[in-house]
Amino acid sequence: MPTSSAPYTSGPPDSPIVLLGEAPGRDEELHGGAFIGAAGKLLTDLCTSAGINRTQCYIDNVFQFRPKNNDLKPYLDISKKTPRETPVYLEQRSALLERLSHTSAHIIVCLGGVPTYALTGRTGITKQRGSILQPDCVQGRKVLCAIHPSAALREYLFRYLIVLDLQRALENSRSPDLLYPQREFILSPSFTEALSYLDHCSTLPLVAYDIETRGHELSHISFAASSTSSLCIPFVDGPDDVWNPSQELELLQAIGRLLENPSVQKVGQNLTFDTGFLYSKYKFLASPLHDTMIAQGILFPDYPKGLDFLTSVYCNGEPYYKDDGKEWFRNPFANEETFRRYNAMDSAVLMDIWPQQIENLKRQGNWDAYQRQLQLIHPLVFASDYGIRVNTDAMSQVSAACRERIASMEQRLYSLCGEQLNYNSPAQVQSYFYIKRKLRPHTKMGRITADDKALRQIAAQGHEEASLILDLRHESKMLSTYYGVTLDPDRRLRCSFNPIGTKQGRISSSKTIRGTGMNFQNQPSDMDTLFLADPGYLVVSQDLGQAENRVVAYDAQEHRMISAFETGTDIHKQTASLIFEIPVSEVSYDQRQTGKKSNHSLNYGQGVQGFATQWLLPLSQAKFIHTRYHQVYPGIREWHTRIRDELSRNHRTLTNCYGRKRTFMDRWGETTFKVAYSYIPQSTIADKMNRDGVQYLYYSQDLFPEAVFLNTIHDSIRYQIPLSAGMERILEIISLVKAQLETPISWKGREFSIPVDTQVGFSFDKNSMLEWKAQHFNEARESLPEELGRYVKESSQLD
Repeated sequence: MPTSSAPYTSGPPDSPIVLLGEAPGRDEELHGGAFIGAAGKLLTDLCTSAGINRTQCYIDNVFQFRPKNNDLKPYLDISKKTPRETPVYLEQRSALLERLSHTSAHIIVCLGGVPTYALTGRTGITKQRGSILQPDCVQGRKVLCAIHPSAALREYLFRYLIVLDLQRALENSRSPDLLYPQREFILSPSFTEALSYLDHCSTLPLVAYDIETRGHELSHISFAASSTSSLCIPFVDGPDDVWNPSQELELLQAIGRLLENPSVQKVGQNLTFDTGFLYSKYKFLASPLHDTMIAQGILFPDYPKGLDFLTSVYCNGEPYYKDDGKEWFRNPFANEETFRRYNAMDSAVLMDIWPQQIENLKRQGNWDAYQRQLQLIHPLVFASDYGIRVNTDAMSQVSAACRERIASMEQRLYSLCGEQLNYNSPAQVQSYFYIKRKLRPHTKMGRITADDKALRQIAAQGHEEASLILDLRHESKMLSTYYGVTLDPDRRLRCSFNPIGTKQGRISSSKTIRGTGMNFQNQPSDMDTLFLADPGYLVVSQDLGQAENRVVAYDAQEHRMISAFETGTDIHKQTASLIFEIPVSEVSYDQRQTGKKSNHSLNYGQGVQGFATQWLLPLSQAKFIHTRYHQVYPGIREWHTRIRDELSRNHRTLTNCYGRKRTFMDRWGETTFKVAYSYIPQSTIADKMNRDGVQYLYYSQDLFPEAVFLNTIHDSIRYQIPLSAGMERILEIISLVKAQLETPISWKGREFSIPVDTQVGFSFDKNSMLEWKAQHFNEARESLPEELGRYVKESSQLD
């Protein structure tokens, strides 16, 4: 109960659980006690969800007074690298420790960063949460780090994590003992010990592994035979090599045999990187594999996929240890043993995590979806290693032209502004429009902004400066990010692929570990002109036609849309003709663009204001189009209602056309609903491209060993075929891939196919490629070899 010296406490001191907050707020100051405001009410609900009766917990706060403006930084600032403590804080902490000494709980739950720091000295609550520690200041007690309920009022997804940690607290309240395993690590093995451990792993059904790199070299690799036994094999010790050349060779050969042993399953985290590095460096192709990052991306796409987060969820209080690795990367000549322990820990925790993920995947009904996504690792490893040839001479030319455009636009902008303006500076742009030009400020989440969305709206009002700033930002990004990309020494562009980069299952990519390359999935069309076929090859790009819109039509059972697709009517022209009430044959180019914009935006629940802002339309025009769209396609709004109903009935879970399930865990409301509307179309197309495109092309080498997989971008797949195969054989390969991509999708009692358009050329410049629409390819198949031969001949003459 509260005392005169500690008025912001409550509950029995002999409780099995202590809940420790930061400081009282307004409601606590008015009424006394602890956690009685909005955060306190949420805490009560979260405790109930975790099986805890809050009234039976002892509740306290580090600070026993309400700070001005609820700001504790004048007394304790943990936002700095070296936290700043004051005498007031030290006095409050001392009094807290005295109060805690009179409690008998086995577990103290630190709710937020302040109590976590007060008892453990650790900062960064979102990374520390889930950790259970035994600090000296509360000897004999366990301390669990958790997120403060007030943060969960702002970020809804935190609620599940708080409940998880409270459940962990309940389990740990029954005993003073730590429940996570005591792990045994071999950190400085002899040559014989390392070989012996690798031989032992070769007899097991499952091992975990993890690599660490320094520059372009392998620095450490660890293997775990179980969650309690792990070995780190170091290849460097500070500046020195650990093994002589013959020993290193023998160890690498043993590692290769283990990784390629078909009888031993290997589990890892982000194995596209680990497998890719070892394949590129040593030509080891690890198999069979399991990947905890892919599993997490399918199980809980709303949450982080990093191993630190997975450890906090699955390892029953394992203390956060990832900073040990960061320290070594900052100074690789520092504590070598700490880093080896870090590397060994990465493998050990995987053996805890993976079995639980298996159960969750099967319980969720996503085991098959996981297995499909897993099959992307090897194709992406190959494509990442292979890369694509770049026309560096043309890149130099477009870079120079880009600089000229920037200089010209800068001159025009400065002339209009009457001064030089840093168009990349939000402060300067805001000052120009909102102070100098006295325009009404645009806001985002309550703050003044001059972001691209605001500038588009300002430009729509006739302000040329806003248009110029948008164009300059675009050109500057093209110059720095794209035309200025760092290529590998062989003039090829490579990237690091992520097999589950988006929440809907699409592949993503980023720079390589060498710092070369870039995101390969979101290239502007201008870059396609620079991507070349290898000498003696033709590149092929095959695209699913209006793929998402087709899935929307069949899932929504919107008959007008379905009719357009089944009769071969241009869906965008049809939409325009229905909106403007004119025949399809009379739809202009601009009207078709309006139909296209409507189909792309309004299918997923975009409102009038959002539609107007995105497409720079007057509000009245946007309202007209929005109203007419839903009048002519009434099935879309009915579909939205059905999706919301399915979420409500099915525990917030939707299933796509390939059986992949997603549970939407964020706050119930329009933002979540809009994401849900897009889930089935987007994830279905992602699964189709992954399964019938990437995996088919890579794993069907018995059908077409000549084909070389290069990349997949959203709804298309890219590969190349040698000209030496001959025109007939090239067309045969293209036909096989096209037929696979057009494999019908079965959904809601009917089947539908998505037609595939094909382009071939010597670069991915669409203006220079030979294009075959799906229908033309089917109807004119016999004449295509001659057509292709003529294109190749003419293109060769141009070169």
